[in-house]
Amino acid sequence: MIMTRVLLICLFLIPVPSSLGDSSVRKLPQFRLKLLNGAEVHNKSLMGRVTVIDFWATWCKPCIQEIGDYNRFYRDYKKKGLRFLALAVDSGSEAEVRKAVKELKIQYPVASPSLKELDIFGDISVFPTTWLVDSNGAIIKVIEGVPPDKHESLRNTVDSLLKH
Repeated sequence: MIMTRVLLICLFLIPVPSSLGDSSVRKLPQFRLKLLNGAEVHNKSLMGRVTVIDFWATWCKPCIQEIGDYNRFYRDYKKKGLRFLALAVDSGSEAEVRKAVKELKIQYPVASPSLKELDIFGDISVFPTTWLVDSNGAIIKVIEGVPPDKHESLRNTVDSLLKH
């Protein structure tokens, strides 16, 4: 009886190799959003595809400054199977976001999620924040702000992921 208890306690103390499951990998949350073009996107529709999700705001100057880079990025990668989503955060009504998208000449898919829909993604406190998600739904890179090498780094990582 004592030996059985000791054995059970020891089993709980044995470390599990990371190859059996890495709990530190952050997965894309379950979500369903309507894009401004009327299409619906959800986490399951992104499985099997490399995805970039950009959390931005219509009032955010660094977000606006990188729209040209993202337009080029989207044009270069959309035919290679990459999914791109821009989630407008704290940017007014859907109509206001739609107007800003037109004025800013954004060419990639944009959603204007409610606060409740945004809560699913956790605390996004820096704008822009960009997530790079692999084809298994793991968030492999988070870029806060616009560091000088952001778009080059993003392209290099996407190229690497698309090769696999």
